[in-house]
Amino acid sequence: MGVQKGIMTRKSYDADFKQEVTRLLASGRIAKEISETFGIAENLLYRWKRMATMKTKSKNGQSEDINAGKLAAENARLRAENERLKTDREILKKALGLFSKSD
Repeated sequence: MGVQKGIMTRKSYDADFKQEVTRLLASGRIAKEISETFGIAENLLYRWKRMATMKTKSKNGQSEDINAGKLAAENARLRAENERLKTDREILKKALGLFSKSD
């Protein structure tokens, strides 16, 4: 009475293929172009890219939070140094003014 539907199976891709496609995406090629060329959904490309960047972060042993903390500490250090240099400059300006008046 009815037509039996075929069983749908997911395609699986090996790690080398995923790496190559994500490299193409990272090099600036358009996702739609890559998608059409290889017959892969665009959202799958972005998922592979996101997973690849997550693996890279874990391999480096540093997350964005650690990097943000380092940047904040460096920013605070540079601000303090900038204030010290401003103070030194003001002192030198006053000293120069005193020496030029005495001549």
